This record gives sequence, C-alpha cells and structure tokens, in this order.
Amino acid sequence: MTPDELRSAQKLTMANPERLRLLARMLTHPAGRATAEDLARYAAADAPRDAVDVPAVADVAQGLDALVAVGLVAVVGPVPSYRVSSRGIARFGAAALAAPRYPGEAALDVHDHEALLDRVIETLSEGFAANAGAGTVDRLVRECYSSLSRRIGSSGHLPALAAWLATDRLAAMTEVTHGSPRDVLFVCVHNTGRSQIAAAVTRRLAGDRIRVRTAGTRPVAEPDPMTETVLARRGLDGLIEFPRELTDDIVRASGVIVTMGCGDSCPVYPGRRYLDWPLDDPAGRPIEEVERIVDDITARVRALLAEIDAADEAGSLDGSPAWIPRGWLPRAARRPWSTVATVLGVKGQRKAR
Repeated sequence: MTPDELRSAQKLTMANPERLRLLARMLTHPAGRATAEDLARYAAADAPRDAVDVPAVADVAQGLDALVAVGLVAVVGPVPSYRVSSRGIARFGAAALAAPRYPGEAALDVHDHEALLDRVIETLSEGFAANAGAGTVDRLVRECYSSLSRRIGSSGHLPALAAWLATDRLAAMTEVTHGSPRDVLFVCVHNTGRSQIAAAVTRRLAGDRIRVRTAGTRPVAEPDPMTETVLARRGLDGLIEFPRELTDDIVRASGVIVTMGCGDSCPVYPGRRYLDWPLDDPAGRPIEEVERIVDDITARVRALLAEIDAADEAGSLDGSPAWIPRGWLPRAARRPWSTVATVLGVKGQRKAR
C-alpha cells in the first residue's frame, strides 16, 4: 500500500464516528493501553443512562482490528491489548477529541484548541476523580500543552498529544505507592532512538506484564525516521511514541530506570534500580548499524525481563523482589492495570446527563 493509499484507507476507516470515540477513549486510558473489554466498559460508562445502543465487546474488537489494519493503533504483547500509535495521535487525535463522546453531544471544532482542552480536562477529571482534584487535572493538562507547544510549535495534534501525555503523567502521579519493579522507564537524550527501541521491544515481549515509559533529557519534536524504518521491518513501529520530557513524576512511578547516554540527568530516588546501558546513538547512522543497535537492545531487554521474572520468583516468599532491600515498602497493594483502569476510569464515574 502506497502512502497515499494508506492515508485514504485511514480516512475511510475513521469516517465511522464510533471509531473516533474509540480512539479518544484510548488516548485517555490510564494504563496507556487497553483491551477490547476495557474499552467496552468505557463505552458503557460514557453512554447516557437511557442509552440502548451501547457497543458490545465484539463491536469494539472489530473496530480495533480496523484501526490496527491502517496503522492507527498497535497491538501490545502476545496477549493482545492495544495502544494508539503516534500516527493515530498525529492524524486523527484532534478529530477523536472533537467527536461527540456519546450520541446527542455536540461535536467541537478541531481547530478550537481551548475547547478541546476543556473537554480533555472534563474527561480526565471524571476519570481520575478518586485520586486527583479538578484543579490538578486542569493545571497538568495546560502545563503539558504549553510545554509541547514550546518544543514542537503550532500543530493541529497538540491537544491530542497533550491529552496523551497528561493522562500518563496523572497515572504516574496517582499511584498508591511508587517504584514497582514492573514499572520500567527508558531514558536517553532525545527520546527518539535508543529509549524508543527499548520500549517498543519491551511492549511487544512483555505485554501487560510490564508498564513501560520513555523520556528524554533533551527531547526533540518527532520520532527518528530511520528508527521507525528499522522497527517497521520488525512490526514494532506502531509501539514507539512521541518524544517526551523527563519529569519527576514518571521517575517516581518507576521501579527500574534504564539510562542510555544521558549521564547524570536522571533524578535519583531511593528504592529504585538504576541501570546504564552503553549504547551507540542510532541517529544519523546507516541502516545496517541501526539494525545492529536494535539487536543489541533486544538482547538486553530479554535479559532484563528474565531478571525481573526471576527476582519476582525469588521474592515470592516475602512479596518483595530480590534486588529490593528489606524495609523498602513493596507495592503490595498494587492492582493489575486493567483493574486500575476500571477503578479510575469507569467505576462510579458515570456522569448524569
């Protein structure tokens, strides 16, 4: 399929209003990825009380398959869950936010960023009501939008990108405890190459077993094209994301922080495991060298996942991983992300309309 044919197929796919709503729900999902069952529950919660036409799980799954087929959504892990790709955010994120969230609601102007941000704030305030006040949500969404606009300039997908980033930061801020060894953060300088490769590989291999985030100490505006090309050959390009700035909240929420060429720029918190992987930066390198870097990172990710699994088994008697010192508070009360998403995003959050 040529690029023009792909764009035409994407437009045809997104002509369905329910798929726009589906994309919007994925943008504001606390886990950063969701199953068809999760999204069906969101649809039921969004529907007015008297609604009779609520999408079933099979309908949601069919919509997800259509979005995957045109590259707007990517499959995460061997047991499928889904996340919005960077292309999905850039090309249809604003339209998804502007679309009515339920039948009868007015659509917004995709060019009215203030109205789109207000809708994002309302949605996230409802979804995180149990853990964050409306003022906190408002401040964080606008902070994300302002930070992104300074870095990437004026762009039609800024509100959608701010929604995605604010959702993830809210999820990091509202964890009951912090530092689970199954929350992994990959950090490099520009957040376009090494950290993106590591995150994509981890998402594909680990699925929902590991919560993955990436960041850069000096992030740039767009993903690296050569990295995308090499990952596309391996079916992983949909699992990379827009570069983002390293912030304290995502460091605090992570139990394993892997740095790659960013020196001492990463904040240090007790009870975390810090690793430094000495890797070549793929930026500007020929495709053969980028392939070699991807192979190196893949081997390191496999070893890290094996260590995490082994440490879990070794610590199973007292509930704490082997590398965590005794006395450190483990995340014993941590719920699986599918449950957290239900609690934060659906349960008890139906708004009277």
